[in-house]
This record gives sequence, structure tokens and C-alpha cells, in this order.
Amino acid sequence: MSTDNVEERLTLLEQKMRRLEKVAGSETRWWERISGAFKGDLIYAEAMKLAHDERQADRGEESAE
Repeated sequence: MSTDNVEERLTLLEQKMRRLEKVAGSETRWWERISGAFKGDLIYAEAMKLAHDERQADRGEESAE
């Protein structure tokens, strides 16, 4: 492997690492950025209620066995 090729690959790797550090090093975590995004959304609230009811129904079936 030539020295030029290694240097090019190292440069690309360093660029990718800087991009990753920028994303991973952001002060606000992704879930904190989206927290509250559905506040007051009636469709979202209904979806969460249906999901909750479904989980409860699944638990009921398991405990009946």
C-alpha cells in the first residue's frame, strides 16, 4: 500500500470522525430535542391509549395461562 493511499484514507477517516463527534457531541440528546413534539395532539394521544390497551390485553392473556 502506498504512502499516498494511506494518507488519503487517514484524511477521510479523520473527516468522518469529526462529523461523528459533531453529532454525538451535541449538548442536547435526540430524545430531548423531540420531547413534547406531540403535546396536545389528539391523534397521538389516541394512538398511545390504543397501544397501552393492547399491552394490557397481552398481559392479561399471559397471566391467564
